[in-house]
This record gives sequence, C-alpha cells and structure tokens, in this order.
Amino acid sequence: MRKYIEIFKYSMKTQLKFILDYFVSLISFGIHIFVFNELWDYILKGKEVAGYTREELIWYIIIAEFITYSTFKSYKKIGEMVKNGTIANMLIKPVDFINYTIAENLSVYVKALVNAVFAIVLGLILVGPIDVTIQGIIFTVIASIIGVFIGILIQTFVGLIAFFTEENSSFWLIIQKFTFFLVFTPLEFYPEIVQKIFSILPTTYLIYAPARIFTRFEIGEAIVLLGLEILSGLVLYGIIRLMYMKGVRKINVNGG
Repeated sequence: MRKYIEIFKYSMKTQLKFILDYFVSLISFGIHIFVFNELWDYILKGKEVAGYTREELIWYIIIAEFITYSTFKSYKKIGEMVKNGTIANMLIKPVDFINYTIAENLSVYVKALVNAVFAIVLGLILVGPIDVTIQGIIFTVIASIIGVFIGILIQTFVGLIAFFTEENSSFWLIIQKFTFFLVFTPLEFYPEIVQKIFSILPTTYLIYAPARIFTRFEIGEAIVLLGLEILSGLVLYGIIRLMYMKGVRKINVNGG
C-alpha cells in the first residue's frame, strides 16, 4: 500500500505544477454552462420539464459538467504502453499495474477540486442558490468522489482495450457520447426503454447520480443511487481485472 501512496504523492506534485492549465480549461466549462443557461431559460420560461425547473436543470448540468471536466485522458497513455510493449516492463516490477494506474490518476482530484469551486461560483452567478440541505450536500460530495473514481476506471478500461484492438480512441469517443447524453439532459427526459439501457451503464453513475442527488435530493433515492454507483465501480473494476489478466496472458504467449 505504501508504494501506491508514494506513486499518488508524486503524481500529485506533478499535477500541481500545471494548475494554471486547469484554470484556462475552465473557459470551455463556462461557455458550455452559459449556452445551456440561455437555452433552458428560453425554452422553459418559468415552466417545468420532467419535474425540473430551469434553475434545477442548470445546476444539474453544472454538477455533471464539473465531473466530466475532472478527468485526464489517461487511456491514451495506457494504450500506448500496451501497444509499444512498455507495459511488459511493469510485469517485473513489484507493483500491480492496475493499482499503479489508479494511484497515479487519483491526482485528478486536484483538478476536480478546482472545477468544483468554479462550478459553485458559476452556478451562484448565473442561477443563484437552490434549496439544498446539509444531507444533500454530503451525499452529493460522496457521489461526486465516487463518480470521479468511476471516471478513472473508465479511462483505464478504454486504455486496456488496446490489448485487443490496434486503436482505442474510437471506443473513447463512443463512451464520451454516452456520457454527454446525460450531462445536458437528465435521465428522466428519455423514454422508459432508454432509461433502462442507461441504468446498466457505468457512464450513467459517473455523472447522473451526483447531479440528480444535488438537484432533487430525496434520502431514499440518494442511498439507492450511491449503492448503484458503488456497484457500478466494483463491476467495472472486476472487468478491468479480467481484461488485464487476459492481456498479460497474450504478452506471455508472445514472449513479452
């Protein structure tokens, strides 16, 4: 465990050197929120849709966007390590590659913190406060932490696809689009059959759970969403483990 903590600390120090880049990337974040603020303001004009008011919808998008922006495209690095054989060097080191990758990418929480502060300020400026409870805030923070972690697992999953295909960027684009479906429109906006499909995808719990909990907090639903988030993360971690084991076997069969 200690070696992974050291890996995390080193990665954290590295990322802190680029914190100015995080602030620059927030320009895109702000533009997205501003555009959708104007869009929903024009469409709703005091009405509700799927139970959401205009203010709740904008806060939903703000929370969802803050999580999706809290990511590094680590799948590229992992994919390159697989394709150029660098990953074979990790097999002789006293670290587990999956845990090493996760520990290295936990520094994404630095970016998430910057994004969260910006998101709150932006929301207060554009929309103003909405009714939230201390419980709701606590559940949202927990769901956001788990959501960002699921984002790390998704990046790892896409990176490991390189074991089986020549290129993995197309898979990332597909997953990204599934994520965007729920960033700008909550799950309740879709037909029931689509909701059922989304309910089994980890991308749903990446952003929908924290955004829904914050904007429409109900203790029972929040507990269910947190449980599904955790389950989604565990299943995804298990799939990643299986992919890695199968990939390592391919390396061993081919002589490294």
